[in-house]
Amino acid sequence: MRSFSIVVAADRAMGIGKNGGLPWRLRKDMAFFARITSKVVQGAQDATTTDESTHQRRVNACIMGRKTWESIPKKFRPLTDRFNVIVSRDPHYLDDKPEKGNPLVALATSFEAALDLVESLHSSSSSPSTSSVQVARTFLIGGAQLYNDGVRSKDCTHIFLTRIDATVDCDTFFPEISHSEYQLLPSTDSHAFLENYLQESVEGGVIEEGSYQYEYTVYNRI
Repeated sequence: MRSFSIVVAADRAMGIGKNGGLPWRLRKDMAFFARITSKVVQGAQDATTTDESTHQRRVNACIMGRKTWESIPKKFRPLTDRFNVIVSRDPHYLDDKPEKGNPLVALATSFEAALDLVESLHSSSSSPSTSSVQVARTFLIGGAQLYNDGVRSKDCTHIFLTRIDATVDCDTFFPEISHSEYQLLPSTDSHAFLENYLQESVEGGVIEEGSYQYEYTVYNRI
């Protein structure tokens, strides 16, 4: 099962980053990101986090580029309770890193290789895995080049976009979302979809935090 969803926050011009980091600090959005990427829910194979028959830990996977990985503060790496897949053309990237050997961290040399890896660890895979990890849902979390590949991939089922109602100084942008391939759900439908997807309450409508206003929106592949 190679299907995945994209999670991203962007301003009015679809800016997503500046100098290798986020150009805003939105505490509630970061908490939402952690929830949507880490929570294993009913419908994502099972609500439990351990498969008693195989003793494998069931988690969601987060695919990210090397720069995105390095933009995460060291104390938060790897992302907790998630299978972290780093995409780097250097097959030896992890060799001298402290995360080498961590069962929740893996390296892939291309986006397609990352999807293949996650598919092999999916709990519905027909090929039994010797890994200690079993993957439920898969999320692509950046950066720009992987987003570009991901948006165009037929395996992308949803785009979870935090739409920030501001124009911020950015040097990195999210690609154009084709309206012939994705449908933006109305605000109330996006909210209902997210609550069903997470099986918990999600703050709906426009959220105010500091000088920013933003909203959680959902694009579904048509």
